[in-house]
Amino acid sequence: MIVRSFDELTDTDRHVKTPNWQSKRVVLAKEDVGFSLHETVLDPGTVNDFRYANHIEAVVCIEGQGELLDKETGETHQISPGTMYLLDKHEHHQLRPTTRMRTICVFNPPVTGQEVHDESGVYPLIVGDARNGASTSGSAAQTLPSAMPDPYPTRTSSPRLIERIHPTVWPGRTGPITPDDLASHARKGFHLIPGLLDDEELQLYRDELRWLSTDPRVKADERTIVEKTSQEVRSIFEVHKISDRIGELVKDPRMLGRAQQILGSEVYVHQSRINYMPDFTGAGFYWHSDFETWHAEDGMPAPRAVSISIALTDNYPFNGGLMVMPGSQQTYACCVGQTPEDNYRKSLRQQDIGTPDHDTLRAMANEYGIEQFTGPAGSALIFDCNVMHGSGNNITPFARSNIFIVFNSVENVLTTPYAAPAPRPPFIANRDFTPIG
Repeated sequence: MIVRSFDELTDTDRHVKTPNWQSKRVVLAKEDVGFSLHETVLDPGTVNDFRYANHIEAVVCIEGQGELLDKETGETHQISPGTMYLLDKHEHHQLRPTTRMRTICVFNPPVTGQEVHDESGVYPLIVGDARNGASTSGSAAQTLPSAMPDPYPTRTSSPRLIERIHPTVWPGRTGPITPDDLASHARKGFHLIPGLLDDEELQLYRDELRWLSTDPRVKADERTIVEKTSQEVRSIFEVHKISDRIGELVKDPRMLGRAQQILGSEVYVHQSRINYMPDFTGAGFYWHSDFETWHAEDGMPAPRAVSISIALTDNYPFNGGLMVMPGSQQTYACCVGQTPEDNYRKSLRQQDIGTPDHDTLRAMANEYGIEQFTGPAGSALIFDCNVMHGSGNNITPFARSNIFIVFNSVENVLTTPYAAPAPRPPFIANRDFTPIG
């Protein structure tokens, strides 16, 4: 049994003070009871922005008055003694006390005591030993504390198929996607955007790709990946920071609005790249779920990210076009193996770790089938991060290239990798979570 008074915590390492509020962390993760308990006192007249992307919080007001603003819907609620609110969908919110307000808060997963709010009001999800409170990194950081097991384990000794627990389309946002396309996206995990770029735009981006693939400074940059055999450029990462033109493209409401609508929140760029598949020698990408890698090696907590692949060349059935398993986003494929140190140096050229075994792929293909993204240059495919997809080699005279942009929800920010010794570099997995303005 634990018996503890709030007063005895005053001015200890469990007493956190900020200019707007102070909190006594009465129960922490190291107590190993599955939650943490806090007494938080907020000063009158302050404005407090919070967004717990990695935790569920319940709050009970026991003293004072104030107003709670749901920043996603614009709704306001009056808070007074005896009022409870539960952030069951990780809502971005603002608490504005009109008098000194005293609250009791419960967090799941439990807070360790090491967390600090970032600029967006988010606590990081610290992976650690629940009993001693020590955070872990490296290969030991394979799972969350026992109070909150990882719902998407991977890189294990045996394969598994796990039912997804998160939605494909998140509520809370409107946008340019029609109701029919949105319903199709929720069902299949992707939808096509015909004619996203017009002929004039296409020429501008083709010129940009030509410059990027031939500039010796770009080719020498660590963000550029070349083919194993031909040494031709395969991918250029963080391209929205290398190219001003593509930097503007990520802000285009035709794409940004769709990403916000699907993810139900503000978004940031998790990853951007150009993929080149040259004629005759272009190597394909083996079957995989992007989320499996982003979860294991980057620390993405939930499958709340979408990718947009914009075709800059015609996509035929025979020149290495993207193949997808419609509906497969509902099933998470746990992969076998352990992540080597600096695995990205090999996997960006040829992925072995993080790819499903043949029996898993056979089972998923039999259940979901396979479709292929074909269409003229300028069209685009937007697809869920957990859709099983891949592409074959291009042995035709028709080269293929595309711009690839990944948007992640600001409520799904990266934490410690779930199954890798260390995070991949920021040019592969961006850790600046500033919303796109």
